[in-house]
Amino acid sequence: MNKLALLAELRALADTAPSFDGWNPSSPVHQGWLGKVHALLTKWNMEEASTFKSAWDVLGVELLRANSLVKVFGILHRAIADLEMQVPSVGAGTAGPGAIYDFTKVLRELLASAAESVLIVDPTLDEQVFAGYLSSVQPQVAIRLLVREKTEALKSALDAFVAPKNLKAEVRAGEGVHDRIVCIDGRSCWVAGQPIKVTVRTKQSYLAPLAVELGELKMKYYEGVWGGGR
Repeated sequence: MNKLALLAELRALADTAPSFDGWNPSSPVHQGWLGKVHALLTKWNMEEASTFKSAWDVLGVELLRANSLVKVFGILHRAIADLEMQVPSVGAGTAGPGAIYDFTKVLRELLASAAESVLIVDPTLDEQVFAGYLSSVQPQVAIRLLVREKTEALKSALDAFVAPKNLKAEVRAGEGVHDRIVCIDGRSCWVAGQPIKVTVRTKQSYLAPLAVELGELKMKYYEGVWGGGR
C-alpha cells in the first residue's frame, strides 16, 4: 500500500475514533474501528501491529482497559508520526508531463487499498477509468462514478466492466460536479490536479489527500449530488 495512502487512512481513523468510555466488546463500531486500524498497522510495522492486537484483546478486562487504550492510541499516533517523516505533506504523487506510469501507480494503489467503497468525482470522466484504474479495485468494493454528463461510451464501458464478475458499480451525472476527487471507504478524500482521463499525459498532475474536515465536507456535498443525480 502506498505510504501516503496509508498515512491518510490512519489520520482519518484517528480523527474519527469512537469513545471508549462505554466499551462494549460486541459493539460493531468499536470492533470495526479497531479492526481497520489493525489491518492498516500490519502494512506499516508487523511488530507494532502485534502489540496493538494484544492490547485490543484485553480491553474486556476492566482493570487493564486504561493501560490498553494508552497502547492502542499510542501505537496509532506513533505510526502516523513515523509515516509523516517518510512522505511529503504536500504535492503527493506529483508526476510531471508524460510521466503516465507515476500517476497511474499512485492512483491504482490508492484504489486497491479500498475495502468497502470508492467514489470518483470528475466532470469529464470517460471510459479509460475502467481499464486504467478500476481494474485494481477489490471485487467486494462498491464503486460509484459521478460525472457532469454521462456518455454512451462510459455507460457501455460500465456494463462491460460489471458483467463478467458481477461487480457493484454505478455511474450518475449531476450539474453540481466540479471537483476531481477520489474518496476511499467514506473516510479519506484525495484531489487530482488534472482530469483523470488525461492525468499526466501532457500536463503536470498530482494526487494529494485533503484535510479530514475538508474531505468530510466534500463527501457530504457529493452525497447530495449523487442522491439527486441521474
